[in-house]
Amino acid sequence: MPRLIIFLLALLFLTGGCVAPPLQELQSARSALEEALAAEAPVLAPNAYQAAQDALRDGEVLVQDKKYKLAREILPFAEAHARRAILQAQREQADRELQKIRAQELMRTAQLPNEPVREPTPQTRKAIIARPAAPPAAARPKARPAPPATYHVGGGETLWTIAAQPDIYGDPLLWPLIYQANRDQIRDPRQVYPGQSLTIPRKLSEDEKKLAREKALKSRIFPVGPAPRETGAPAGPPG
Repeated sequence: MPRLIIFLLALLFLTGGCVAPPLQELQSARSALEEALAAEAPVLAPNAYQAAQDALRDGEVLVQDKKYKLAREILPFAEAHARRAILQAQREQADRELQKIRAQELMRTAQLPNEPVREPTPQTRKAIIARPAAPPAAARPKARPAPPATYHVGGGETLWTIAAQPDIYGDPLLWPLIYQANRDQIRDPRQVYPGQSLTIPRKLSEDEKKLAREKALKSRIFPVGPAPRETGAPAGPPG
């Protein structure tokens, strides 16, 4: 009898811990998005900010639906995108201010061609140094290539993990888009195979993304984690 009681208490503790809502992750993601908004990221880094908004919205929906395990997978994406948006916004702001100072100097020099160029005052030099430093032109990353239109499946991958990759969608809940575009070679959305070349839909509207997320949330294809592995008879389409 005592052993049974101990077993039941342990089981209760474990199950209680698994279903606890991810309040800390949710608060961290929301705080990061507020910081990004204050840094003018919607204007200076719109892509990263939009990705953060989408991931946070997905996480909030999962929390409301009490799908806490999935929420714990999504919310860190929101915080990471928001932090990247803040950094991009700071760099863009610093670049713009530096370009403005240079333009003013060039204009002043053109108006007074015989006047020697004056060194900046200590106050001006201090103000420039205090700004976030922009990376030198030679060190700046090159323009990102266009997102890939196809993806070659590797070992152990699923539609969930493929959709979650930053150069695909950065959002695992968009996996139904890949599935629908490759119905000719994917019989079971739980199973993709190394070597398959999948079409990745691009130029998607917000309505299309919203419908895909809703379908993923209602589906039981990937109910608890980013990379489930199942065997047996193929299942039908999600949803």
